[in-house]
Amino acid sequence: MNESNIMQEWVALAGSLGTILLLLTVFGLMLGIMNRADALRRIGAILGATIVLIVAPCILVNAWLGITLWEMIGLVAIGVVAWQWRRHRRQAR
Repeated sequence: MNESNIMQEWVALAGSLGTILLLLTVFGLMLGIMNRADALRRIGAILGATIVLIVAPCILVNAWLGITLWEMIGLVAIGVVAWQWRRHRRQAR
């Protein structure tokens, strides 16, 4: 139950952020601060980023909940080893 509430709140937050950014872009276009080509490029980038922010967490949560406990432990172990290896390489420089 908590996962669905968090996901619904995340979707609402990402949608609100996308809406605010679109409004700022439209105001910039109306006030003549930016030209049409830049505005269209920014609108496309905002919509793409908003879609990714809404869809990616849902896919990740469903994939995480669909694997077994041993696979979860293996993925966490791989993540810890990669993190330690990266930190060790950074300190060696």
